[in-house]
Amino acid sequence: MTSLRLRLFAMLVAMTVLVWAGAAAWTAISTKTEVERVLDRRLSEAARMVASLGVTPQAVRGREAIAAIGRYDRQLSCQIWSLDGRVVGRSASAPAQPLAPVAGGGTGFSQRRVEGEDWRVYTLVDRTHGARVMVGDNLKVRQHLVADLMTGLLLPAIVGLIALSLLLWATIGRGLAPLRAIARSLEGRSPEDLAPLSPVDTPRELRPVITALDGLFGRLADARDAERSFVANAAHELRTPLAGLATHADIARRSADPEVRQRALGRITESVDRMNRLVQQLLLLARQEAHGADVGASDASVVVARVTADLNAAARARGIELRTAGLDQQASMPIGDERLGIAVRNLVENAVRHGPANSPVLIRWCAKDRELTIEDRGSGIPAVELGRVRRRFERGAGTTVAGSGLGLSIVDAAIRDTPLKLQLRSLIGGGFAASICPKQ
Repeated sequence: MTSLRLRLFAMLVAMTVLVWAGAAAWTAISTKTEVERVLDRRLSEAARMVASLGVTPQAVRGREAIAAIGRYDRQLSCQIWSLDGRVVGRSASAPAQPLAPVAGGGTGFSQRRVEGEDWRVYTLVDRTHGARVMVGDNLKVRQHLVADLMTGLLLPAIVGLIALSLLLWATIGRGLAPLRAIARSLEGRSPEDLAPLSPVDTPRELRPVITALDGLFGRLADARDAERSFVANAAHELRTPLAGLATHADIARRSADPEVRQRALGRITESVDRMNRLVQQLLLLARQEAHGADVGASDASVVVARVTADLNAAARARGIELRTAGLDQQASMPIGDERLGIAVRNLVENAVRHGPANSPVLIRWCAKDRELTIEDRGSGIPAVELGRVRRRFERGAGTTVAGSGLGLSIVDAAIRDTPLKLQLRSLIGGGFAASICPKQ
């Protein structure tokens, strides 16, 4: 059931019918019991009334007298028997067979099948006048009476239930009007309109929805602005190596000097390498931001060993030694192998590229703090710039090394949605440290 209005209507009607059905059942049972009690009392009172008339076997002169007695209430059947078992008289509606045993038995109620029909009978033994008075109801008549009574009660209830259902349907529709107003407001918006909804007359129950939508619009606006900035920065970063490629290619084409052509081809190779690295980092950043964090844990010692094996050649080319400490034992971290490898690789690459030549880069594991740190001996980054260098295409103000400014953004994207965070700090006495540690 996809309609909220229909769902609410069905729930309310079902609960109403359930309550009314319970009340109707209770009413039927109590009414039937009460009717039975009243009719039984009427039987006993009718029998006493007949006995109080002083009818005796000797006083009866035929059925006419008894018929006249029985006409006091045509819904009752009455028989008068002598104590020795002779019928004295009966009403016109009474059966020929005795309504109750004519021998033995005393005053009281009984139920008996007479001439194929069930009867409820009250027998009054009047020993003073030597008569046995039997007054009975045909149970079929009683059942019809109860059925008619229940029909009279249920018909208004059914009509009321139908009227209530119509009122509920209209009321629910009116109550859902604010939702339709919000839907119309959203339908009429252009894709560029991310302004908050925040209608003044929103019902209290819908305010969390409005707040959530406004928060979503805000995040979408931020994401759109970030995307525009990303595209603009990426285009700017690509424009520089492309311009270099075009310039050096033109030089190599026009120059007849082999040495000049060789230098131009070398610059072309550098520009291609720079573009290749930039494109790889853009793709890597996009992939990390598009997918959620991989679930699981990884061994930092295994990941670091794999990264250092891949980067040893580049480090040795600058005379840099990659050292490790505290990684001779298992170092479990709550992040998947792939994402931890991406984060560690970018941090080690940054240390190798920005650290001074012929200096060590230390990759250290602190088991107590569950922290993995990469340290270099470079000049570090001023504290005021630590927040800025995390943004895309941002680099330290004093850096002279070519780069895209995406390394730290990739690390942040890799450990996002995990229990880990990236901390940056300059070291006392020189150097820079980047740590992957648990969130506090």
